[in-house]
Amino acid sequence: MSDGRIEPFSPLVGEMPAGRGGCRRGAGGSGRARQAFFLMVFLAVFLGVLPARAADIAQSTRAASVEAAFSLFDFFDGKATSTGTITTAIFWTEEFTAIFRGRVDGRTLSLEERFHFDDGDRLQRWALERVAPQRYRGTVTTELGDGRMAGPVPVKGERFAQGVVLAYDGYAPGGGETLLGFRHVMRSQDDGMVENRVTISKFGLPIATSDVIFRRPGAAGPR
Repeated sequence: MSDGRIEPFSPLVGEMPAGRGGCRRGAGGSGRARQAFFLMVFLAVFLGVLPARAADIAQSTRAASVEAAFSLFDFFDGKATSTGTITTAIFWTEEFTAIFRGRVDGRTLSLEERFHFDDGDRLQRWALERVAPQRYRGTVTTELGDGRMAGPVPVKGERFAQGVVLAYDGYAPGGGETLLGFRHVMRSQDDGMVENRVTISKFGLPIATSDVIFRRPGAAGPR
């Protein structure tokens, strides 16, 4: 008789050890037990590892898709255009357009952005460097309302799952010398265009937003 404790199964010999005073299973029983054991091990490994592996594959596929869908430097290398609106906290809205001319040289992008507002044209110049696969840094220089170019201010950027974020404290094109916070969130669209949502803030509080669509002439599909 056993003392009530369950003896462990040994997969190396393929049979249940005999309990105290008990007997060993026959060859047929041990074979079935071994098959059942390895089936349980296989299922445990399969069900545990497969979802994790599938998640890794899906994540890698999404990352590759993002890389193929939108590259900041590739999109702005050459000529592009945009249309957009600016809406302030008091619900005043202004429309504008812009023309971009960019040049990529290795890890740097030099970009000229010329806005057209109802009261005239304004210029911004970007100088961005890709310092890591997911990170950017550089400067932006902005033309003020009186035609002067405000000094360059630092810009930081980072890739995320669907696009790129650029953030800086600088000046509004055609505005005054009030320093404002700008956060550009760019997302690639299925039709090859890029959506840019800009949040403008002061003392950390949003005071205006801008919705912009970037286009490349003759673009066919995502870039």
